[in-house]
Amino acid sequence: MIATGGSIVSEPGTYDLLRSSCFTVWLKAKPEEHMSRVTAQGDMRPMAGNTQAMADLKRILQSRAALYGQADAVVDTAGRSAKQSLKDLKRIIAA
Repeated sequence: MIATGGSIVSEPGTYDLLRSSCFTVWLKAKPEEHMSRVTAQGDMRPMAGNTQAMADLKRILQSRAALYGQADAVVDTAGRSAKQSLKDLKRIIAA
């Protein structure tokens, strides 16, 4: 398993290599959940001194959606626990 940051889709060569050699999964979530998960880990960089952090995140996610959509599968984690999302992922992999 390889876990990457969401910005990998912005590097076409790297993303193409990943997609050609691995089964890829987009762990999709709402922007608010992305932000709360990052800050719950103690990482305040997304918001530090940036009053437009949420607007920026929404813009970034929207601009990358088509690229994320090229993944082999999507697990929508919005409103779901890690346990529920893992169950969904296992079901997709088994199929």
